[in-house]
Amino acid sequence: MGYHARVPTLPRETRSIRLKPADPFDLIRLLARSQNDPRKAVAELIQNSLDAGASEVTVTRFRHHGAIGLSIVDNGAGVLPELARGDALHHIATHIGHSYKQRLTPKERYALLQQGKYGIGLLGFWSVGRHLAIRSRVKGSDVWVLQLEEEKADGSVGPERGQKRMEPTWTEVVIRDLHPPSQRLLSGRRLCDYLAFELRGQLLQREVRLRVVDKLARGRAQQDFPVRPPRFQGVPLPEVRDWPVEGHPPLSLELHYLPEEHGPGHVTLACAGTVVAEDLAQLEAVDLRYAPWQSGRLTGIVDAPFLDVAPGTRRGVVPNEKAEAFAKAMAALAERVSEWLARFEKSRAHEADRALHRRLKDVFRELQRRLPHYELFPVENVAGAAGPGDALRDGDAAVPREETMRDDEDSQPQLYEAGPLASVRIVPGRCRLAVGAEKSLVARALDETGRTIRSGVEFAWRLDGVGRIVGDVNRAVYHADTVGAATVGVEASQPDRRAAAEASIEVAETIEAPEREDIGIPEPVEVKDAAGRWRSRIREGRWEFNGSHPDYLLAAGDAARRFRYLATLLAKELVLRQVAGGSQEDGLLESLVEVVTALEERLGRGVRKQERQ
Repeated sequence: MGYHARVPTLPRETRSIRLKPADPFDLIRLLARSQNDPRKAVAELIQNSLDAGASEVTVTRFRHHGAIGLSIVDNGAGVLPELARGDALHHIATHIGHSYKQRLTPKERYALLQQGKYGIGLLGFWSVGRHLAIRSRVKGSDVWVLQLEEEKADGSVGPERGQKRMEPTWTEVVIRDLHPPSQRLLSGRRLCDYLAFELRGQLLQREVRLRVVDKLARGRAQQDFPVRPPRFQGVPLPEVRDWPVEGHPPLSLELHYLPEEHGPGHVTLACAGTVVAEDLAQLEAVDLRYAPWQSGRLTGIVDAPFLDVAPGTRRGVVPNEKAEAFAKAMAALAERVSEWLARFEKSRAHEADRALHRRLKDVFRELQRRLPHYELFPVENVAGAAGPGDALRDGDAAVPREETMRDDEDSQPQLYEAGPLASVRIVPGRCRLAVGAEKSLVARALDETGRTIRSGVEFAWRLDGVGRIVGDVNRAVYHADTVGAATVGVEASQPDRRAAAEASIEVAETIEAPEREDIGIPEPVEVKDAAGRWRSRIREGRWEFNGSHPDYLLAAGDAARRFRYLATLLAKELVLRQVAGGSQEDGLLESLVEVVTALEERLGRGVRKQERQ
């Protein structure tokens, strides 16, 4: 036998009711006190100026008759411009909790970038100061002023004598007698920095000039602070600018990868351009406490224009079906962003290893010149056979390996597109050939950070001197026909940028092949061997290091220490190559590395202390 919930029947005496406050001003007081951040209250007043279409907004901190005040002046359309000035100001003071923006859909509000919809931003002045005055003029009308006072239910609306401004349309909000805590938070620099981030989305999408003028600044201190949207640190992830949300407008994204050296970062949540949470991983209504949102490796902003925001503080979101749709979309986005980060970390590690190899070669090249009796290691060139590609010895046929081009270099993963053209480079930059030989050359177009530009660049090749050249886009083949010297040049161009580079070629009658395999510095290859006590070894022509050894793990977190550690290991291998003997010498050198590694941190502290002295 089943059980069914019974719907209770209402007695005949039951009457419908409409909720209303016993004392309306108590409700107004509650709404006013819900905003406890004076900076946010000022931002709300500026938001009203932006909603009115202002192109110029000036915030001024001043002192009048010993009291500190703050004014906000804009050239927007004005307060309810369709009404007479007295009626408009009377309406906003007697309709607390109502706003015409309530009639707009989330999509319409987003299109207009108008976040407010509760009509209570006016009450925020309670957290800033004691007195509020709103002056308004539209299309050359008389100036009317609304005056309110903290903790008082009565105010006044009336015409103001004298014209303070000659413009036909303007609005001025003045808050006088600022509270002492507000005075500290609303200094010129602090307020400028806060508004730059708080209204970042609005300022980026509007043609508006916002500035803070601090007339209380003393002496030569800065008084005029232009409010400009800040740039996020790190590497941008621009593949996706919008992310779909089922049943709602899409999310607008601006995300950046933040390397560890910049410290932990966080992603901000905005609603229609206005910040509602500094760190979305800390939202109480939506649980986003998982990677990558709380990893510290991301910074930027996510804008969800459809969310319902807490009306008083404008911080946090209302936990409803919109918040659930947002959480679902963020979970799907997290998978995509995590894939990007994994690819980028891999690419970044690859570039770091190549840079480390170049540094090791620079260091040991000098060592070979000073200590020529130490024989370096046999290495392989790009094609896999012994040759001049990795040579560190001085000689006509020697070409440093960093001037060669790996075939897979252009296929390395790039998480974001390279910037505009800054320079171009020919690889190799110099070479020596025998008559009848051919040499492939590659032109690499680079942006300011050294990243390869893979599309949108045109190349023009030229040749000065002996031989002939056949060019095809960014690649060319040089044919050594006769003995002599040649200079190969290339010009890379974009619609508004150009860059040029040259490579030198010497053609000889013959070039003797090296009698032995090339000598140089091999690339370090990481091997995970947690059970092994070895730190490094030369095996089958490869230089391997144990990436699971405790000493390496101690040094891996700092780039400089990692480089010194690997240089020490390579020095050990170099000495072993010169020493005739066996395990005894090997054990002694391993012990030396152990001692040097243990002293590394202490030695580093001593150097830094000496530098400070």
